[in-house]
Amino acid sequence: MDIMTNETVVTLTQNAIEKVKEALEEGDFEGIRLTVTRKSGDFIYKFDRVEKGKADPGDIPIPCGDYRFFIRPDSEPLIRGSVIDYVRAGFTQAWMVDNPNPAWDSDLAREISKLFDEVINPGVSEHGGHIRLVNLKENIVYVEMSGGCQGCAMAGKTLTYGVMKTLSEKFPQITQLIDVTNHSDGTKAYYKEEGAPPAFKS
Repeated sequence: MDIMTNETVVTLTQNAIEKVKEALEEGDFEGIRLTVTRKSGDFIYKFDRVEKGKADPGDIPIPCGDYRFFIRPDSEPLIRGSVIDYVRAGFTQAWMVDNPNPAWDSDLAREISKLFDEVINPGVSEHGGHIRLVNLKENIVYVEMSGGCQGCAMAGKTLTYGVMKTLSEKFPQITQLIDVTNHSDGTKAYYKEEGAPPAFKS
């Protein structure tokens, strides 16, 4: 059963509250602090124990049983509306965050990432591959290939005649596509790269 600890910020489940108690009951602590950042279209969550008297006055405090769950103020927009849980399944134990916020910080990056998910990857997945957006900077798209695409002899042609063509048609402002994949680690390992990653222009 979920327990709303601060309906304007996050929901902590009973499992999450119990985990906070378990993590803090041995020691002189008053709570857990959550820091949230974004990287390559993913959220990065960092949980730290807060010693008594060491809480940051700017942190957002949320009641959490006998303790408090702190959220850094710059993380609040990235975590608002989320459900925070702690899952135990066999040997696996981990914090789980159901986050409704966009993982990319720009509309263009979100649209490009959606294009990869809905148009590009369904095609390359037929060959066991996957391509993901890892960065967007000054209208240059940076991608990483995995699965059957990593180390494949056809990787360059896939990016030039498939991905870059599709991107240019949908987003004419995109000027370049750069592959940052370490192809020498791929299961097919057709070639080894040296120097700068290959670039594909419109």
